[in-house]
Amino acid sequence: MISMLQGKRQLRHTLASSLAWRTQVRWYALSVAFPCSVFAASALIVVILFPTRIIWPSTAVLFGSAMTLPFGPVWEEIAWRAFALRKLEQRYSQTVSAAVLGLYWAVWHIPLWYVTLTYLTMPLLLVICANLVAWSFIFAFLYNRSGESLPVVILLHATYVAVQNVVFASLSHGGIHLIPVSMVISACVAFGIARKWGRTQRGTAIS
Repeated sequence: MISMLQGKRQLRHTLASSLAWRTQVRWYALSVAFPCSVFAASALIVVILFPTRIIWPSTAVLFGSAMTLPFGPVWEEIAWRAFALRKLEQRYSQTVSAAVLGLYWAVWHIPLWYVTLTYLTMPLLLVICANLVAWSFIFAFLYNRSGESLPVVILLHATYVAVQNVVFASLSHGGIHLIPVSMVISACVAFGIARKWGRTQRGTAIS
C-alpha cells in the first residue's frame, strides 16, 4: 500500500514537472547559453592552441543531430532529473546528488561511446565521464532553480547535444582536443555551482 502511494506521488510529481513550462524566461535562455558558451570558448581555445581549421559540418551530422533531439533528451530527462535527481536530493545534499547522478549517467553511456567513438581510449573515456559528471551539476542547478521545470532541462539537453556535435564536426584535425578543453571549462562551472550550494547550505544551517 505504501509503495503504491509513493508510486502515485512520484507519477504526479513527474507529470507536474513535465508540464512546468511556465517559468522565468532567463532559465530557458541559460539552458541555451550554457552549452553555446562552453563549446564556443572550447572551440576558440582549440583553434588558438592546436593546428586546426574551421570547416562546415556535413549534412549527415546536422541531420543526425536533428533526428535524435526530439527523443533522447525527453526520455533521459524524465529518468535523470524528474525521477533520479529528486529521489537522491531527498536523502543527500545537492552536491552529492549531482555527483552521484552524474557518475551513473556517465557509466550508463559507456557502451554507447564504445560503439560510436572509434578513437576512444581509456584516458579519453575518463575525461568524457568527468565532463558528464560536471554537466550533471549544471543540469541539477537549472532544474532546481527553474522550479523543477523539465522543459528547461530538456532544452538544455537538446542544445548540449546539438552544439557539441556541430562544433566537434566543425574542427578539422582539432576536434579530439575539444573534449578535454570543454571538460575543464565545464568542471570550472560545476565547481562554482557546488561552492554556491555549499554557501547556501552553511547559511541555512547557521540560521
